[in-house]
Amino acid sequence: MLTQQVAVWKKEIFDDLSKLLNKYSVIAVADLQKVRSSQIQEIRKKLRGKAELIVAKNTILRKAAEKASGQKEKVNQFADSLTGSKVLIFTQMNPFELIIFLNKNKVRVPAKGGDIATSDIMIPGGNTGLQPGPVISEFNEAKVKTRIEGGSIFVAEDTIVVSKGDVIPVKTASLLSKLGMKPMEAGLSLSYAYDNGQLLGPNDLAFDLDKMKADISSAARLAFGVAVEANIMLPETAPMMISKAYRQAVEVSVEAGFFTKQTTNLIIRRAYATASSLSSAISAVNPEALAPQQNAETPPAQGKG
Repeated sequence: MLTQQVAVWKKEIFDDLSKLLNKYSVIAVADLQKVRSSQIQEIRKKLRGKAELIVAKNTILRKAAEKASGQKEKVNQFADSLTGSKVLIFTQMNPFELIIFLNKNKVRVPAKGGDIATSDIMIPGGNTGLQPGPVISEFNEAKVKTRIEGGSIFVAEDTIVVSKGDVIPVKTASLLSKLGMKPMEAGLSLSYAYDNGQLLGPNDLAFDLDKMKADISSAARLAFGVAVEANIMLPETAPMMISKAYRQAVEVSVEAGFFTKQTTNLIIRRAYATASSLSSAISAVNPEALAPQQNAETPPAQGKG
């Protein structure tokens, strides 16, 4: 009886997977390690109408993928590459759009001994609110400088106790818990994805959105500069090109001494600056050259009559 129930259950999952494989062009895979069921339910609710989540054994997925292989290129290869406990996300969303959504829905949770730090973990300087006692030894073991002030433990300065990617020691996790810190980021993170026959692995799916935005902005600025220099007239470049042409026309007019309403003051200022510069150069060679000249004959002073 039990064997028959298990077989029915497997068939239902197989049928569900077969329908989803035919319906969606993108299959994303997220690890289930340290992900709470409540988080999965919340994400499933937010993705309703955009994606469907299902947890299934890899063996059943491989059988469903084999059935769909005639219609979906490389789906067999994708299913064969999966190991461990996974949640499958079927969607028409771009995998990177899905990553951005999942990242926005991650939460902060307390650290446990043996966890891998998802970012640098820093204990900030200041009053911890903890009273002196055995906990001081935990601060010392984490190499955090402290002092006692007003009956409380103060951390002397901001201190990174675990670097990103390092294992969190049990005692450090205990200290962070006492401080009420939640340094770990928890949620679904994509590890593999299938997108219309294209297989995407961890390296393909790892990207820094802020860096990507900065790179695109930098590329746009460079393209704009090249377009202006190449005199490519576009709605975006026209104001800059007209302004540049105006400045160049004024510079040519000033250089040629061509008087207009816009250049008169500039020509006079330039002439004055040139004269001042020339005067300074002459004075440096012969200080007396520009001195006021005295009359050759000074009239005699007239006496009293």
